[in-house]
Amino acid sequence: MKLKKSVVSALSISALTLSLTGVASAKEINSSPTEVKNSPISSLQNNNVQFKSTVYIKSGETINIAVPGATRYWTNKQSVAYVDQYGNVRGISRGQAVITIYKGLNVLGAVTVYVDLY
Repeated sequence: MKLKKSVVSALSISALTLSLTGVASAKEINSSPTEVKNSPISSLQNNNVQFKSTVYIKSGETINIAVPGATRYWTNKQSVAYVDQYGNVRGISRGQAVITIYKGLNVLGAVTVYVDLY
């Protein structure tokens, strides 16, 4: 009989084991404490690069959120906000989108864009 072990990672590590008798058990292990902070101002600072974490724009409006050293910008909702390779964000339709800013494979930060939601 084979023993099977599976580990899933998120904010904590969960392990699922199957014993020789076929009984499954789960155990959650916190590898290190996680701290979440809410900033009272609307900006993030990462690697000495500062940028706004929240912007409000209108449909058809274009703003630039370029961050020095950024190599790529990605939006989670192209139907709400479009972003090009230079960090130009254009409001498309009412809603909320998150623009993720990358340097290589590393995430520098994210900007939440609210379109027509004032």
